[in-house]
This record gives sequence, C-alpha cells and structure tokens, in this order.
Amino acid sequence: MKKRNQILLSASLLIFSITASAQWTGPKYGEDSVECITNMSLYRESFKQRNYAEAYIPWKKTIQNCPISSKNNFTNGPVILEYLIKNEKDSAQKEAYIQELFDLYQLRIQCYPEDEAYALGQIAVNTMRFRAYEWEKAYETFNKAIDLGGKTTSPQVLDVFFITAERYMINKQLTTEVMIDAYDKITEILDEITDESEIAFDKAMRKIYLLQNKLDSQLISKDEYEVRYEDLAQDSARTGKIFEQYQKVAKNMDIRFSNYAKCEDLIQIYGKKLEQNKDERILRQIIKFFVKENCTDNNIYTSAVEELHKIQPTAKTGLAMATVSYRNGAYQDAINYCKETLPLLEKESDKISTYILLAESYKQIGQYTAARESAYNILKSNPNDARAYVVIGDLYYSSAGACSSLELPAAVYWAAADKYSKAISMTAGKEDDNQKKIYSDAQTKLNSAARLFPKIETYFQLGLTKGQSYRVGCWISETTSVR
Repeated sequence: MKKRNQILLSASLLIFSITASAQWTGPKYGEDSVECITNMSLYRESFKQRNYAEAYIPWKKTIQNCPISSKNNFTNGPVILEYLIKNEKDSAQKEAYIQELFDLYQLRIQCYPEDEAYALGQIAVNTMRFRAYEWEKAYETFNKAIDLGGKTTSPQVLDVFFITAERYMINKQLTTEVMIDAYDKITEILDEITDESEIAFDKAMRKIYLLQNKLDSQLISKDEYEVRYEDLAQDSARTGKIFEQYQKVAKNMDIRFSNYAKCEDLIQIYGKKLEQNKDERILRQIIKFFVKENCTDNNIYTSAVEELHKIQPTAKTGLAMATVSYRNGAYQDAINYCKETLPLLEKESDKISTYILLAESYKQIGQYTAARESAYNILKSNPNDARAYVVIGDLYYSSAGACSSLELPAAVYWAAADKYSKAISMTAGKEDDNQKKIYSDAQTKLNSAARLFPKIETYFQLGLTKGQSYRVGCWISETTSVR
C-alpha cells in the first residue's frame, strides 16, 4: 500500500509539473472538445451538490486537457483540493493533493498572467499552512505577491505575511527593523484601501441619510424610497464589509506590531535614520508609526512633521501640524492649520477629528461661540456622531468663570448636563467600542456636572422651582430645565 501511494504521488507530481512547466498553447477546449465539455459538465454538477470527492476526477481531467476552457476551473479547483486534503488520512496521498494545489496556482499564472499577484499570494499562504518549514521561501513569495498586487492584495495575504515576517526575523536572528519594514509595506496598502473604502461607505451612508430626509419632507413617495433605499443599502453593505475586513487586519497588525515598536524603540531607530536621511519615505514612516504608538511627544516626531509639511504639504501633514501646535500651546497656529486642512479632507473621520481639535483650540483662547460652531460642524458631517454633544457639553461646563455675571452662574452645568445626556441617549446600548467609550465619557462628565448644579435654596430664592424652564444667558443662550 505504501509503495502504491508513493507511485501515485510521483505520477501526480509528474503530471502537474509537466502541465505547469509551459504555458498552455492548445485550443480553448483542448484536442478533444467533446471530452473536455463532458468532463466539465460532470465535475460542475458534482461541485454544485458539494460532492467534491466525486468532482475531483472529471475536474482533474479538465484541468489537464483544457484548463482555459473556463476560469472557474481555477476557482473551483482549490475548493475541491482543500476538501480532499482535509479529509485524506493517508499522508502520501494528502501530500499529493497539496502539491496539486501549488501546481494549480502555478498553472493559473501561465494561463492567466494577470493573476500572478493573486496566485503567488495563495502559494505563500498555503506554504505557511502546509509547509511552514519553508518559511523563508514563503517570505520571499509574499513580498513578490504584495509588490505585484499592491492594493488588490487580499486581507488574508497581508495578515499571514506579517506572521511570516515575524518568523523570518526570529529564525534569522535579525533586528526588529524586519517587522517595521513589513509593517510599513502592509500599512501602505491598508491605509490606501481603508481610506478609499471608508470614503465610499461615508458617501453611501450620506445618500441614505439624505434619502430619509426626502421621505420625511414628503419630497418622494414611500414606494420610491423603498426602491432607492434597497440599492443604497446594498452599496453601503458591500463597502462596509470591505472596510471591516481590512480594518480587522489593521487591528491585528497593530496588536502584533506593538510588541516590536515601543516608543523607545522607534525613537532609537528613527533618531538615527533622521540624522542620516530626511527623505519623504522616512518622514512618512515616522509620522505613521509614532502616531500609531502614541509616541508623538518628542522632537523626532515634531521634526518629521515640520519637515514633511515643508517639502510635501498634504491634508495629513496639515492635521499633524495642527496637533503639534495645539500640544505646544500655539492655539492660534492650530486653528490656522485646521482651517487650512479642512477643505482638503475627504474622510469623514478626519474631518471630525479636525473639527474637534478646532473646537478645543478655540476653547483654549476663550472663543466659545466659534468652538461650539466647530462642534456643530461635526453633526453636519455625521448627524449621528455623539462626540459633538460631549464637546459642546465641555464648553458649557468650562464657562462658569466666563459667565460669572449671570444671576445663576452654576446654571451652565444644567446646560452642560443636557448635552451629555443627549450623547448618552445616542450611544446607549451600542456594541461598537467607540460608542461605548463615548457613552462612558459622557456619563462620567454628566455625574461631574450634577455635583455642581445650583443648590435648591439658591435657585428657590430666585423664584425657580424644579422642572421649570430656565434660559441660560451669556454666550450659551439656551433654554434648559431647573434640576
């Protein structure tokens, strides 16, 4: 039995190595088109019924005799082979199926050269799955696949590549720069893809929001709304799924990368690099890595931001300059950079971050009305973003001194509590981590404001009773209720 399996393995490897050694130049349906179509029909029928073991033989004859009869031969093949690999008990036969899987991707490259990046990525992933001892070969293949594929690289390939880079670094006893280079290669792609998918998702959700407004204003009928909503919902679901997949990879990457890029490591590595070279790539790396690791309170990061903004100003460098200015107490500079940057931003999340920074900067120089306007711009960008109400609540909370001339200065805390309560109602019960954080923050601040509410005896002397409407003057000019 063992000898038979070895012969079977050798025969299988021989057939596929011959097939994969030269580009397919024969007719689309092979030398015998009737046989080709018959085998295709047989394997497809079994494949549809998920009878992959039965589909294997006619599929194999198809891939040997007429591989380019349909591209589905190459998409269905891995499903069939992986089923056989998973369920095969004999080690020699299992290895034969594994080799067929590798040869299939090589053949795909020869039949469809435009698929080389995808096929190489799958070869690399499967090398780590089935032949992890060939980690060095996998590492090289991953690099080639990613270089060729760019932003078309799948989340799986990016994820497994980073794991492989870690093994490569450890086994070769190299420095953490291997991980930094791998992370840089991956995040160059991830950042571009996630930016594009986030912008697409934001646009899709904005269309749904505007469509809902039209329905509420009776500008369109319910039937028209439902038809248009279905299309928009499909768009948002599709773009949201892509964004979610790559975000998951990015999150995994950040967790692993944090083991190799502590703040002190980054300062040591990039301090030397910055002395030797100030090219754009190094500067971008510094900004990206230092921000991700919350390592921005140092001269290396500040120098990189300033230098990159000089030679290649962008929306990202403008926002970074605003952040640096704010941290250094240059609030007017922060305001100017925010205003300069806002028209250039496409991502909703970047716009909101900039409006928050702008509001905080205005607050620091006592321009509360302008700060509140910036906060309300958050809601124009995303009406469901509860952070806007937290920001406005903070402005009201910190206004007691500025509104000391009011007959009841502590009433500003009632107004602040209204905004915190609004944020709490918007985020209550949400499962998203960011929403939970906003909820917790608003709840904590609401409790702080409640401790500073005017005393009952104080507002009673002014003729006020609990639950009564009360107009808070000063710059706030909002109606609240007595508590």
